[in-house]
Amino acid sequence: KGGWRITDDSVIGGYSRATMKLVRTNEDFQRILNGQEPISILQQLQDSTVQQQQNEELDESDVESNNGRMENEFVPFIRWKGTIDTRVNEESKVQRSGFCSIRSPEFPFGGVDLGGRYNGLEIMCRSDGRPYSLNLKVESYIPDDLFQCFINIPATIEPGTQICTKTGGRFDRVVMLFQHFIVTSGGRMRATQRDLDNSVKIQSIGLTLMDGVDGDFEFDLARIRAVNYDESGVVGEVD
Repeated sequence: KGGWRITDDSVIGGYSRATMKLVRTNEDFQRILNGQEPISILQQLQDSTVQQQQNEELDESDVESNNGRMENEFVPFIRWKGTIDTRVNEESKVQRSGFCSIRSPEFPFGGVDLGGRYNGLEIMCRSDGRPYSLNLKVESYIPDDLFQCFINIPATIEPGTQICTKTGGRFDRVVMLFQHFIVTSGGRMRATQRDLDNSVKIQSIGLTLMDGVDGDFEFDLARIRAVNYDESGVVGEVD
């Protein structure tokens, strides 16, 4: 029920905090760059109606010129950013702190049944280079179990590089095979591991940053999709 949710270590008295914003359009992105909130969904619907009317008036030459700019089109994404603070609250009973997470709502009908058709997930994202874990809650006889695999890639856009103000820059595509996921519970790896096979039924998907390093973070998530992957790349991918 509801949309994606944020969780941080405030639930255990910690000091890490984060925000999450859905960036649907270039206008949304421009507003974020200027320190403003994205425009409301209602306003976007009104604007899209006007845009549709304008698009219907395009002649063939307009369409041909637009085709040459397809690679520079804006891709909607979720911007998740905040600050990790590993200080432990003196009044807390925990021994460590410092994490932020986001999680999708639970998928309807008990989860997404992959039916043995795929062997991994592809994440389209922009990372700041910190190690983020992808979390899968799956149908299981052990309700507290979480399957995790790390997105551990260099920063998509190197620090100091000028950012494209129209699109935010390129995205990385990271394939995470089910065979590389580990079973965790309460943030710790299970002593007994079991395989995550391609007949899994995914109930929810999330991301966590808990690398023990104080400081700001920023992660843009554009897409998650199930794929088949082999040594040649994503099977059936169109160049």
